[in-house]
Amino acid sequence: MKHTIPELLSPAGSPESLKAAVENGADAVYLGSNEFSARGHADNFNRDKLLEAIDFAHKRDVLAYITVNTLVKEQEIEDVVQYLEQLCNHGADAVIIQDPGILNILNEHLPKLPIHVSTQMSIHNSAGTKLLGSMGVKRAVLARELDIEEINTIRSATDIQLEVFVHGAMCICYSGRCLMSSFIGGRSGNRGYCAQPCRKEYSLEGNRIRSTMSSKYLLSPRDLNLSSRLPDLINAGVDSIKIEGRMKRPEYVAVVTRTYRDILDRFSTDPTAGATPDEMRRLEVIFNRDFTEGYLNGDPGRKLMSMDTPGNRGILLGHVTGSNPGRRTISVKLDATINVGDGIMAGDKGTSIRLLWMGWHKVQSAKAGEVVTFPYGSAIASGTPVFKTFDSTLVASARKTYRSVQRKVPVTVQVEAIKGHPLLVRMSDYHGNTGISMSENLISSARQQPLGELALEKQVSKLGDTNFQAEAINIRMDDDIFIPLSMINSARREAIEEISRLRLAGYRRVCGSIGLITPHPPDVKDHRPVLSVRVAGPDGVYAAVLGGAARVYVDIEGITGNEPATNTAIEEAHRAGIAVFIRLPDIVKNKEMTLITRTLDKLHGVDGILAAGPDQISWLKEMYDLPLAVDYPANVFNTQGLDFLTGLGACSITVSPELTLDEIARISVGYDIECLVQGSVQLMVSEHCLIGGIKRCNIPIGKGCDSQIEVNGEVKGSMTTEQVTRPCQPGSTAGGVTGCSIRDKKGFVFPVRHDNQCRTHIYNSKELGLIDSIPGIIKAGVRSLRIEGMFYDAKQVGEVTMLYSQAIDTYLKNPAQYDESVYLSRLKMMFPGNLTTGHYFRGVQ
Repeated sequence: MKHTIPELLSPAGSPESLKAAVENGADAVYLGSNEFSARGHADNFNRDKLLEAIDFAHKRDVLAYITVNTLVKEQEIEDVVQYLEQLCNHGADAVIIQDPGILNILNEHLPKLPIHVSTQMSIHNSAGTKLLGSMGVKRAVLARELDIEEINTIRSATDIQLEVFVHGAMCICYSGRCLMSSFIGGRSGNRGYCAQPCRKEYSLEGNRIRSTMSSKYLLSPRDLNLSSRLPDLINAGVDSIKIEGRMKRPEYVAVVTRTYRDILDRFSTDPTAGATPDEMRRLEVIFNRDFTEGYLNGDPGRKLMSMDTPGNRGILLGHVTGSNPGRRTISVKLDATINVGDGIMAGDKGTSIRLLWMGWHKVQSAKAGEVVTFPYGSAIASGTPVFKTFDSTLVASARKTYRSVQRKVPVTVQVEAIKGHPLLVRMSDYHGNTGISMSENLISSARQQPLGELALEKQVSKLGDTNFQAEAINIRMDDDIFIPLSMINSARREAIEEISRLRLAGYRRVCGSIGLITPHPPDVKDHRPVLSVRVAGPDGVYAAVLGGAARVYVDIEGITGNEPATNTAIEEAHRAGIAVFIRLPDIVKNKEMTLITRTLDKLHGVDGILAAGPDQISWLKEMYDLPLAVDYPANVFNTQGLDFLTGLGACSITVSPELTLDEIARISVGYDIECLVQGSVQLMVSEHCLIGGIKRCNIPIGKGCDSQIEVNGEVKGSMTTEQVTRPCQPGSTAGGVTGCSIRDKKGFVFPVRHDNQCRTHIYNSKELGLIDSIPGIIKAGVRSLRIEGMFYDAKQVGEVTMLYSQAIDTYLKNPAQYDESVYLSRLKMMFPGNLTTGHYFRGVQ
């Protein structure tokens, strides 16, 4: 079976990077303005320059996808709508989006503008792609956490295009689900301003960890490199392969784009094509944190992580053989070539090579096997490895590739030079665009030397630094004629201008003006604000009911295998008039859906399901006639997002914890909105098992607890739950679901939990506590206040629920007599010195 070569999609975080991508063979580029873009720290483009960048790409037959992939606040909707209209009219080939509200706007008002859904939407199953297809989405950028089998499964179930990252930096968290930068420093990754806390040092500790791990970069992944796995992705039917790097240097974009272009070009004659040793070295030296193939074969454990350094490692240059503190130099025996101008790293210090000696002779370069000496700021022990992190020769050659126009569009030129007629020049491309130019003056007879055909062809073919190249020139001319060079040049120039205009006009659209966007709330009837509580299992259900909760969410992980006890708890809740919803996992891949439905089918009297995202709503509403609520990982920031989810059938929606109370008040009218008021806010969910990767785990990579046991390559039978050594689980000697944590350099401790699929969940260092803000929350139009009680034991669930229930009742009965300080002091006794109000009063950037 012959497979189509996928599109090569490269980053363009600056005008120079745009040129680097285009000139080195990108089929498409992705770029953004300095607003509504997930790389707010990149150089980016203002709106006028962005339109020019789109034209630059289109002139060279390169597609331009524009990133509008942040969450948008309600007060920004009008501005983003005008921006989308502008992009649609100008001819952007697609917009890459994250916000479900923006998807709603595009689907309803701008159907001509193609939609690509960003990896920020965490698309990780067939239900997600099916939903997107029904919404008119053209392409989904799949989550990086999928293995090749899962990509194949999704491909077989959808007709929309699939895009996969193949190279560059990786997030440890599922993209779009990370709140860590936001809660630590107010800089939201969902708004384009991630401060990259995953690249900071943390120590691992806990009462079940045998020994505290010294501070390392525990959350810092290696860089993705799938240059040797392109055949697998091509055979899986991936439509586009994507290079990460809008914040990288243009030289990086040039080298990586050229490498993947060359590999793809070889694939037609070599179906096993991968990077050559020289290409791999180029990829390594231009930038790497060590390389990984990511999750393509499942969680690779510790091999996913770059725990020793979060920055560029380059390549091994050699090892220190000695140092001279007096001269402040070191000597190194080389394993690779070095040149003056290169950058090196030894230990945790780097420098640029300005001087280089071999013996007593100054040199400009040296080869592997030789010993060189160069200035270095301090003495360093012999045997210390030295890495080359900047290759001046490679960078210089990369710059040459985009400093001048090299990528040309082939055109056919037809010239008619007939005596007594204007000079006619036609210039046509493969898309059917033809620029025609006719001279104002007529062609005259030659008085002396007539113009020959070769001379005319030479002059017409001078396309210079334009983006055109004459592939064929056809001339019909009289023999005895004279044409001034100025007439030829003018006709050629006008033909170029005309075909350029026509080529760009072909991209333009008439999308119209949307005007004012108005929300369409379901007009939920006013009701008394209720208290909901999320708990870990059946015991928590009893405690929440006794404490006065009106609705209980119980995590399905605490139910699976314990369905009879859960049914009993549901019956008890119903006797008290309390609704019980089942909360699904944050991530449910295709192969995990059967376990979910099997558990749900064993439950009796469930009142509803709390889904983590739109994919779960789409999947479950076809199977169960139950109310469906949506949790905060759905990232609802605006009324359009609320409209999107209510349109899917959501009865209640928990808004993003990154919104302030004022921002919630802007969007609450007419909707059944819930917000978090108490508990541990999840900051990350990762496919990687943090503890298992450090402490080792005998579950085969990418498998569950029912895996086969393999010893020395031989299958020895099935692995039962009792046989599994999971250092992250309670009862083991090495860890625990809530028995471990990570500590940052400032001393803040973040609890860590691992779920039944070995995913890592990291929670905020401080307990959210808003009991003193109940009046403001209710006035903001919030219909349900939620306690996140998954980490509480039954006693704590009951106590915290009762305290909030009493506070809400007291305020609603007599607002003027409500004294929030009484309840706050009682809450502080439960959680001394460890409360935060989150973003409800400070917001995010």
